[in-house]
Amino acid sequence: MLKRIIIFAIGIISLTSLAQENQNEFTTIFKDKNDQSIDHGGYGAISFGYTNIDDKDALQVSLRGAWLINHKIALGFAGYGFANNLQKTSNKDDYYLAGGYGGFYFEPIFFSNYPVHVSFPIIIGGGGISTIPKNYWDIDYDDFYYDYDAFFVFEPGVELEFNMVEFFRIGLGASYRFTNGVLLNYPLGKDIPTDVLNTFNVYLNFKFGKF
Repeated sequence: MLKRIIIFAIGIISLTSLAQENQNEFTTIFKDKNDQSIDHGGYGAISFGYTNIDDKDALQVSLRGAWLINHKIALGFAGYGFANNLQKTSNKDDYYLAGGYGGFYFEPIFFSNYPVHVSFPIIIGGGGISTIPKNYWDIDYDDFYYDYDAFFVFEPGVELEFNMVEFFRIGLGASYRFTNGVLLNYPLGKDIPTDVLNTFNVYLNFKFGKF
């Protein structure tokens, strides 16, 4: 009986050690599986997205630059620009909203060694927004109404990412933009909702770098 218990205990210890080894194993193209050193990489990215601002369709473009740590965490900076003047006409005196924001970028990445995987990008920073007439380029600067405000932004998201080739990835993402509110008015005192920028965004992302 004692012999069987000892054999059983040795078997459990062996299986536990093997499971821990497999759990800690992270395979990549350029790294030996027994090498436990930290890998460093980086990437630049551009994305094109859709959002809705003040009940109007809006285009959003972003640029990112990040340092990639061990294929699992990206740290860097991101900048966004947006405008909701995609419609040909407006019911608010032909004014639209445009602006931008940016800040610190943090992105946990899960199962990045698989062809399709997920990440959870987060932006924390600030920006500005302004009211701009649609015929901005055709009138004198002193002849139009102009209002602007600054805001704090926190934008978490989720991204489904595809490893196309070694240095190029495509991601389909969605995020929600939280702000501390803006104080803006259209001409003739027409108020703009303070939460006008608090909304969902969807985008297509293109990453280039060493992953």
